Amino acid sequence: MTTKRPSIKNAVVGHRTRVGMERRARTQARILAAAMRVFAEKGPDAPVIDDFIREAGVARGTFYNYFTRTEQLLVAVSRSLEDDLMLSIEEEIGGFQDPVERLATGVRLWLRWARTDPVWCAFIVRSRFRGSLVERQLTMDLRDGRLAGSFDFPSIGIARDLVVGTILEAMHRTMTSPVSMAYADGVARTILRGLGLDPQTIRRLLARPVPKLRRPVRTLS
Repeated sequence: MTTKRPSIKNAVVGHRTRVGMERRARTQARILAAAMRVFAEKGPDAPVIDDFIREAGVARGTFYNYFTRTEQLLVAVSRSLEDDLMLSIEEEIGGFQDPVERLATGVRLWLRWARTDPVWCAFIVRSRFRGSLVERQLTMDLRDGRLAGSFDFPSIGIARDLVVGTILEAMHRTMTSPVSMAYADGVARTILRGLGLDPQTIRRLLARPVPKLRRPVRTLS
C-alpha cells in the first residue's frame, strides 16, 4: 500500500496560511499595545477610533478588520493584561492550600507588579475594568477563607469591593507618586485586617518573602 504524500501545492497553501495567521496576530498585538497606551493616557471614555488608528500606525481598513468599537478594544486589552498577570500569579500561589495565604500573596504580587509597570498600572486604574479570571479567583479565595473561619465579613460582595477598591486606590497612588516597596505590604495588611483576619496571622503571612514571578508577564508594549 502506498502512502499518499501531501502535494507541493498543499504545502505552499499551508505555509501561506501560517504566515497569514502570524501576520494577523502581530497586527492585532500592535493594535492592542496602542490601545493600552491610549486608554492609559485618556481613560476609557475619551478616546475615539482615530486615536487608536493613529497610535497603532495602521490603515483604517486594517483596524476595522479587528475592532469596530472602543468598547471591544477595552475588553480585549483588559482581559489580556489582567488575566495574563493572574495566570502568572497563579503559577506562584496555585499550590497554596490556605485561601488566606493565596489572597495575601496575590495582593502583594499584584501591587508590586503595578510598581514596576507604570503603563499597565495606569491602564488598570483608568479603565476600572475587571477581567473575569480576576473576579473568579478573588471570589473563590474570599469564599473559602470565610468558610474556613479565617475571614469575617458581611458578604462576598462587600469583601470584594473592599479588596478591589483598596487595591485600585493604592495603584492610583503608585501611579501618581513614588511609593516604597513596603507600601504594598502595608496595603495588604490593611486589606487583611478589614477582612477580619487576626493581627498575629497577618504578621506571619507578611513575614514570608514574596515569590518572584517565574513566568514573565506578557506585555502589549
